[in-house]
Amino acid sequence: MGVKNPSSIISQPKILLYCFIAGFFIWIFNELNNRSNATILYPIDFKYDDNDELFVVNGPPKFIEISINGTGWNLLRNLLKLNVRSAEYKINKPSQTKFLISNSLIPNISESLEGVSLNYVVTDSIFFNIEIKSNKNLNVRVDTSKISFKDNFDRISNIFLSHNEIKVEGPQSKIKSLDDNYTLIIEDQNIDSDYDEEIKIEGLNEYLTATPDKINLSFEVAEFVKEEVSLKANYFKDNFSLDTLIVVSYKIKKGDVLEESDSLYVNLKTESSLLIPEIVAPSNIQILNISPNSFILDKWSLNLLV
Repeated sequence: MGVKNPSSIISQPKILLYCFIAGFFIWIFNELNNRSNATILYPIDFKYDDNDELFVVNGPPKFIEISINGTGWNLLRNLLKLNVRSAEYKINKPSQTKFLISNSLIPNISESLEGVSLNYVVTDSIFFNIEIKSNKNLNVRVDTSKISFKDNFDRISNIFLSHNEIKVEGPQSKIKSLDDNYTLIIEDQNIDSDYDEEIKIEGLNEYLTATPDKINLSFEVAEFVKEEVSLKANYFKDNFSLDTLIVVSYKIKKGDVLEESDSLYVNLKTESSLLIPEIVAPSNIQILNISPNSFILDKWSLNLLV
């Protein structure tokens, strides 16, 4: 009895595999030649006039879902976006139009399709927001109340800005909601030296842009010391009399001194039944506290009461 050739035994499974692969491709080929339906995302290019005068807040989609009919080859080509021509649709008065009914796109899509036919548009409606582009000039302000200085340090000069105004551009609805002023916030903490920094314009709506987008801000800073002095307060009028001392707390730039004893004095001002002390001081000091800060006119005792 003869022995079978080992190579013939091994070759039989290969033949089966080759037959299976060949049959599969024949089946695929036949299927691709048949007509059927498919749902695809089809490219569409929305156009509108005066592009430079418009601002797209939320634009129309770049693809729209449609149902098409055709041979498998053409369906596959459209599914893979191979040599597919985009549909074009012109939006009239885009700033006044907020949506489109899908049926209005049918002629444009049908015209652009090649090798397949349009069954219907799956997407119901298309929504978008295109506005007229606008701009506004804003005055730049600085919120000095939020500047953080190190203890005993303070600003001793005016604040200098590289730009006192910014131009903001964007959609008309957002521009109309803007105030006339833009407030710069200095986020640095514990400032103890002359300040000279570039601050970015922030906090605007995401659709708005500012020109310039940065502003240089600078001012001088000095260290101060706290002092206290007692000042005479005299008042003689209409049978009322006052002869007392008022304690004034103030701060002065470190190294500066009051040159003359009379450079700091009290003026008394009447308001209704009160006598209010006002401190007249040179420009290089800042009054912190006055004690007492008012007196009551007592007609019965003809004296001023603290």
